[in-house]
Amino acid sequence: MQLLAIDVGGSGIKYALSDESLTLHEKGLVPTSFDTHAGFVEAVGGVFERFDGIDAVAMSCCGELDPRSGYMFSGGAHVFNAGTNMIESIGARCGVPVSIENDANCALLAEVHSGSLTDCENAVVLVMGTGIGGAVLINRRVYRGSHFHSGNASQVRVDLSRPGSRPLARVAGVRGAGRTYAARAGIAPGEVDLPTMFAQCDAGDPVALGVLDEWCSQLAVFIHNTQLMLDVEAFAIGGGVSAQPRFLSTLRDHVFWVFGNALVEVPQPEVRACRYRNDANLIGAVFHHFNPDV
Repeated sequence: MQLLAIDVGGSGIKYALSDESLTLHEKGLVPTSFDTHAGFVEAVGGVFERFDGIDAVAMSCCGELDPRSGYMFSGGAHVFNAGTNMIESIGARCGVPVSIENDANCALLAEVHSGSLTDCENAVVLVMGTGIGGAVLINRRVYRGSHFHSGNASQVRVDLSRPGSRPLARVAGVRGAGRTYAARAGIAPGEVDLPTMFAQCDAGDPVALGVLDEWCSQLAVFIHNTQLMLDVEAFAIGGGVSAQPRFLSTLRDHVFWVFGNALVEVPQPEVRACRYRNDANLIGAVFHHFNPDV
């Protein structure tokens, strides 16, 4: 059985072919160039038509959704997908069965199946991208919540004294960190990317190092607070930034400090890098297609 795996993120549509082995090949990316649901569906249809013999589409999608019905409660970075039914839309365009799951849940499934969380009963995945995707594993099963909104780390408010304060994605997401660095370094935001910022860190640039330190401090506090509620064994960090050793080491240092200075002793979870990094969502989408009840 040949599947077209689709990963819908804020910067575009990643795709690959796969089968029951979960091996990816023919990988590619369609940059974001659409601003309506119809345009999005047509972009997916265009990818589908590049290949022959596709038996089904397995989708990973940003936003909160019901994986059983395909209904999108929100579209994440693609707000135009809110209120639509992705299984129906993509199924009508491509003419094959469609499965769908939240992108962070897909990353979690990939890591639990054969990645960095195979030894965990309870864990959290944080996917650092345009937003901060969160997914929760409880007793070896994805916890989706009563309304399929579990794990929505992006919208967590970071200043409890100001209910209208900016959400976590704005201050501790990849784009938020990039904007902060650009503003402090006096350069255009469009000229900043992760490799550039981390190259400056490696060169000892105090501005870049300060932004990284602040970024990881904010995430460490979030990890501490989440651990108080869930008491998990590990947090796995995904997205492109997880490939940066300095990011993981700095985050671990801050997590160690926060837990070491807690008012009461709290079991400290391990902070790990997702094994599959940018491929985790695609692999998880395929795993979900064959294992929809996990």
